[in-house]
Amino acid sequence: MPKIFVAEPHGFCFGVRKAVGFLEKIVDKYDSVFVLHEIVHNPFVVNYFKEKGVVFVEDVDSVPDGSVLVFSAHGVSPEVRTAAAQKNLVVFDATCPLVEVVHKKARDYYSKDFSIVYIGKKGHPETVGVLGEAPMTLVSSLDDVETLRINGDENKIVCLNQTTLSVYDTKDIVDFLKEKYPSIVVENGICRATQQRQDAVKTLAEVSDLVFVLGAENSSNSVQLANIARKYCNAAYLILDKSELKDEMLKDAEVIGVTSGASCPEFVLEEFVDHIKQKYFISKDS
Repeated sequence: MPKIFVAEPHGFCFGVRKAVGFLEKIVDKYDSVFVLHEIVHNPFVVNYFKEKGVVFVEDVDSVPDGSVLVFSAHGVSPEVRTAAAQKNLVVFDATCPLVEVVHKKARDYYSKDFSIVYIGKKGHPETVGVLGEAPMTLVSSLDDVETLRINGDENKIVCLNQTTLSVYDTKDIVDFLKEKYPSIVVENGICRATQQRQDAVKTLAEVSDLVFVLGAENSSNSVQLANIARKYCNAAYLILDKSELKDEMLKDAEVIGVTSGASCPEFVLEEFVDHIKQKYFISKDS
């Protein structure tokens, strides 16, 4: 009989748990609450708060003057903070503490006249927020490093990165940067929770025929988990929940691994595992 194994750790990280709990308290206190961007990248979490009356917006201009506005876990740029102040918004900040650390490092290194290289996903809210802290160059690939030109002192360059990237994917970029600029200072900003979940899915994938990662397609950490799983087992799928499971995905699989992204609620994983067990008679271990 096929078996299903669940990766440990999985699911909500500290930053997500903090942001969701923080927003819960704000919603309980205020009748009308706006959130800039999704509080975390998962539709189940977002819809839960929408049902409580929370309005999610993509820019400060969409928020009426004097309203309550919550910054998401991904952080915002100083420009956004200024715009909120100009509209007299009551601001609450749910930025992940580890993202705040990267913001501070960007400010500090810029004040010391360092050229800043930032490894991140273009357009991701976390990336947009950090890029707003100081002049810096975004790199997302080896090709970006190949064409990178530093105008300042090559002995004063620092590399920062998005917290939810995969250390496995960024290693080649970092190595190339070190080769090109031997004096570069590398500040590894990939958070511990992200790294732990990536290590866990790698270990799981190595002993599984296929791996399911539960999470949203716009969740960077969930995408990275799926990418890692694909490197170490025959097949891996990033799916939102049990409704996206298809019979052909499980064909010939004897050992099935399951994990969930850092913004995926635990009930989604539990329902998924129960669904497989009931429908396909698979035993569960962990």
